[in-house]
Amino acid sequence: MQELELTVERLIWRGRALARLKSGRVVILEPGVFPGERILAQITKSTRDHFLARCTRILEQTEYRQEHPCTLGDLCGGCRFGVLPYQVQVLYKHQVLHSEIRRALGRKWSGQAPDEIQVFSSPESWGYRWRGQTEVVDGRPHVKALGRNDPLHCPSCLLHAPVLARDLLRICRELPRGRYTVAASPLDHKVLPHTSQEWLKLPLNNFGVSLQLRPGSFFQANWRLNQDLVDYVHARLSHLERIADLYAGAGNFALACAAKGQEVLALESDPQAAQGTIRAAKKGGLHNLGIHTGDLRRRDAMQAVKKFGPQGLILDPPRSGRGKNLQSQARLEYLQRLVWISCDVVNTCRDLTPYLEASWRIREAAMFDMFPQTWHMEVVFVLEKS
Repeated sequence: MQELELTVERLIWRGRALARLKSGRVVILEPGVFPGERILAQITKSTRDHFLARCTRILEQTEYRQEHPCTLGDLCGGCRFGVLPYQVQVLYKHQVLHSEIRRALGRKWSGQAPDEIQVFSSPESWGYRWRGQTEVVDGRPHVKALGRNDPLHCPSCLLHAPVLARDLLRICRELPRGRYTVAASPLDHKVLPHTSQEWLKLPLNNFGVSLQLRPGSFFQANWRLNQDLVDYVHARLSHLERIADLYAGAGNFALACAAKGQEVLALESDPQAAQGTIRAAKKGGLHNLGIHTGDLRRRDAMQAVKKFGPQGLILDPPRSGRGKNLQSQARLEYLQRLVWISCDVVNTCRDLTPYLEASWRIREAAMFDMFPQTWHMEVVFVLEKS
């Protein structure tokens, strides 16, 4: 197929890049190229209004591009931004977030987009992950090759925290072939695969409590930056007495609010994660934290929230968003403020619409760069009734 010479204009969502043909038609490029770079690209798909393409050769690099520190950097695809200095990565993500929020809110609600977005950079740009996945083949850790299912031997991933990287080889020698989540505790440096039934402790430094969870349960892999995230969320709700934490997981936010004396209701559909919250609350002596275990799409969960009468609401749904369920929360009688944690801004802006239609307004937003060397980011929206 014919190659096209293009100049990259800017980055867009999911780490992709945008360029244009001389005709003005848009070309969307796979992740791995950056603004100002002149490239050769091959069209992979044509749609009604744009082309999809992949870079086959870089003719002129951006001044920021540097050698990737990992020998598998071009093969596994797990850290495509690793060829950029860290602060340049943060700058690009901030620019993408600004434009993407306006685009995702659409013409009707784009005026709600915040003019300024506070940025929280990661304390470490490499070696920050306390939780990761590995493919075990012949007792050795592997990653999947970019665009293929072929396993690549990866004895040490540069994204893993040193403790996790150190023990991964030993753990893999003891596991049969398969895909595993492996997690480590920043408190006692215990490292466990998700098949283990032991508990991990993860401290919330400013709240005097620790999460208690099985290694297969979700927690923010960038645990040092998670401390800033929890501080930020709690500070936006600290003036309120009753907080409901939906999609509470192992209690990342619920435990923090309860530790500061607020009445908290945590809702979580995963029994194992909820069990961890119960365990942590008991160990922390938190009698002001109630836990409802069940599917958040069911009527009983919504009735529990309504009966509790929260003044503040925390939403941290999965990447797919929360869909149309729970929209009735926009009209809860006592609710004053909502803090929404998002790992996919496009889905979140879609889910925000019922709240905007119910006279809620976006008060502020913040970006937490939880995943350096990748396009991913965590975004927090703070909403209030107008």
